[in-house]
Amino acid sequence: MEHLNHLNPAQRAAVTAPIGPVLVKAGAGSGKTRVLTLRIAYLITHYGVSPSQILAVTFTNKAAREMRERLRGLLGSRIRGLTSGTFHAICTRILRESIEGRLKGYTASFSIYAGDEQLQLAAEALAGVSETPPRMIEADEVLRLISRAKSRMLTPRLMARFATDPLDRFVAACYRRYQRALEQANALDFDDLILTAYRLLSEDHDLLATYQQRWPHVLVDEYQDTDPSQHALIELLTRPTAHRPRSLFVVGDAMQSIYGFRNADHNIINRFTVDFPDAQVIELTTNYRSRQPILDAAYAIIRHSRSVSPMELRAAATVAAERSVLISEAKDSREEAEQVARSIAELQRQGRRLREMAVLYRTRHMSRPLEQALRHARLPYVVRGSVSFFDRAVVRDAIAYLRCIANPADNLSLTRIANVPARGLGGQALATIAAFASAQSIPLSEALGHAPVIPRLSPRAVEGARRLFALLQRWRRLATGTMPPDHLLADVLEQSGYMAALAERFDAEELAEARAHLQELLRAAEEHTELSAFLQEIALMTNADDDDDERDRVQLLTIHAAKGLEWPFVFVVGLEEGTLPHERSLGDPSALEEERRLCYVAFTRAAERLYLSWTASRNRGQRLKPSRFLEEVLAFGRERARQAKQ
Repeated sequence: MEHLNHLNPAQRAAVTAPIGPVLVKAGAGSGKTRVLTLRIAYLITHYGVSPSQILAVTFTNKAAREMRERLRGLLGSRIRGLTSGTFHAICTRILRESIEGRLKGYTASFSIYAGDEQLQLAAEALAGVSETPPRMIEADEVLRLISRAKSRMLTPRLMARFATDPLDRFVAACYRRYQRALEQANALDFDDLILTAYRLLSEDHDLLATYQQRWPHVLVDEYQDTDPSQHALIELLTRPTAHRPRSLFVVGDAMQSIYGFRNADHNIINRFTVDFPDAQVIELTTNYRSRQPILDAAYAIIRHSRSVSPMELRAAATVAAERSVLISEAKDSREEAEQVARSIAELQRQGRRLREMAVLYRTRHMSRPLEQALRHARLPYVVRGSVSFFDRAVVRDAIAYLRCIANPADNLSLTRIANVPARGLGGQALATIAAFASAQSIPLSEALGHAPVIPRLSPRAVEGARRLFALLQRWRRLATGTMPPDHLLADVLEQSGYMAALAERFDAEELAEARAHLQELLRAAEEHTELSAFLQEIALMTNADDDDDERDRVQLLTIHAAKGLEWPFVFVVGLEEGTLPHERSLGDPSALEEERRLCYVAFTRAAERLYLSWTASRNRGQRLKPSRFLEEVLAFGRERARQAKQ
């Protein structure tokens, strides 16, 4: 492979490592995507591995697409058959193929619940538990604790068994009701996709052997962001046999593990050599993104970590000495935002494009003064990661219709669209039909067909239920026939009366925007030939996959949302104690460690210049002091200056 000639020694060692467990500890900007891509190409060209025998796991759909594009540039059509995607996409594929007949009550057309659907089920579970909670607890916290239990591979029964306090026992009871509701709806949530796939594979040795033979070579990106269930799944899939050694290649950087709130466990990558004693470990420490002063500032933060072994990165390129890290102080958040806007305007006057600049902050609400300052300075901007296209109300309505068609047991989606547009199926009527469905042990969509015999339903509700039932039956016949998803969706929007009702709900401007969103959804549907494939892609989409923007605008986003991205000029605002690190982490060593890694990630997004700022006050009467991270940067600078003089 001629491409090996363009790699540094560490990169080349990673790409050409013998087959076995391999851990590549890739520092920020060290070319990990290139290494992972070339490793796949090397397996195909050097070892003669068929692409169909390779499974490449990424953490976003966008990363999977970029990997395939790079491979296509390297090998052309020779990559046909390669399987790549997120953990959730891979597990969904396994479950669509294998769940029916193996997990009671589930069919291959199961729905995937996320966001609002999960929150609604959690709220219903919370309300349905007869025990009194030991303290006030909201549905979102119940959902978070259930998710944490699932990531640790605990069923409701196991969570109850291992409960150490009254809150855990109460949440276990909520978990039991929540899970029962999912099962009744023939639905899985995101955590279930991993946990259920692991359960099926671990319980059925023949099924496990099938997937081990299909994918004998497994590669995983961003391994520092895995949770225990994902790690267990990878260990299971790559378990060696008498005829096949373990072929596992993982890339990650413990210094960039910032998703503890999503159940990621940075200790997994730290103990890789314990779980796989024969693993080869290769460190990539040459940075191809940032100037050395920026890397020094990042190292000044991470070298104090007590939970990860810091790597000191060296810039590949040397540039003429200039101020690459600038620190400023402001009296309040308004002055800080105005300073940022002035610096951006000056860069623009120097010929730099606005899209080359990003402003990063710890929490979303911090964007408000920044937006005001940029508007006042007439500098276009975009807040990334705010509302996903697929989270917009009209899009969610349309998708709910399609999910009702694909999965007759999806009561939650049916509840959303039963009276959208209005057809006499309001809350009371729907509750009456739902009670009948429960008594008869049938799905809500089937109960619609029995509306004429359900007591206490108004004539309008009976007619609305009859009409909706007939439409759903018709659309299901079309979906199982030859009608493509985009034509089906167009028919749904028209025949349901949804499009006509939009004109009554919105003014002219809102109506144009709503129609544009639905038109975009139709364009997305055009890319698929089957409804199930279209719904699966939508369910597995994330905000990171939905934020591409080529327009020339300043980027505003949280540090978490900035992971994996880079810009020539990066402004990190809010470097105060209680902001970054966040006030919730103060006094919690583990949380403080994650804040340290978060700050490291923020700094290493910058290529040419890093602007750091703090304010003496954010709220009236509140006095703040500089972040300990800022103090560490200054101390490291003084230390280096003393060394240079010696």
